[in-house]
Amino acid sequence: MFRRRREHPPDRLDDVRAVVLGDGEPSARDAGLRALTRIAAEAVILQDEAEQLLCAVRDREPLAVLAPRGGRLTSRFCALAAALPVSRDPLVRGYSERLREILDHHALMLSCSLDLLAVAWRSERLEDELDRIAGLGRPARKLEDLRMDLLVEPRPA
Repeated sequence: MFRRRREHPPDRLDDVRAVVLGDGEPSARDAGLRALTRIAAEAVILQDEAEQLLCAVRDREPLAVLAPRGGRLTSRFCALAAALPVSRDPLVRGYSERLREILDHHALMLSCSLDLLAVAWRSERLEDELDRIAGLGRPARKLEDLRMDLLVEPRPA
């Protein structure tokens, strides 16, 4: 019978390798939280621009002036949503889901408001709806709260 010859006996300690499950998780979590913090910070800045744009829509400034600004902002909110980290970590995943919901809302609000401005001349009811645009509303406050939560989230040392 043929047997393989071993160079080291199997009970030597230097042959034992330990695998610690989740060893990379703190750094993956930290990287995800850092990415989320950067995205949320940019979104808050863009949110200020979006609020100004919505005021201009309500004031019925020319669509030709507002549409390029609105398109740029809408595209950037969509790009930020696409850049959100995908993670198996429940904390990172939870923040990503909340942030995606807000970013999607902001993009949709801008797009719909500009669409409304384009057709509001057709009816008095649409004109009334244009008058009711009051900004980004509760999702804007949620974004600011989420950003603060990310800033104070404990990170591994």
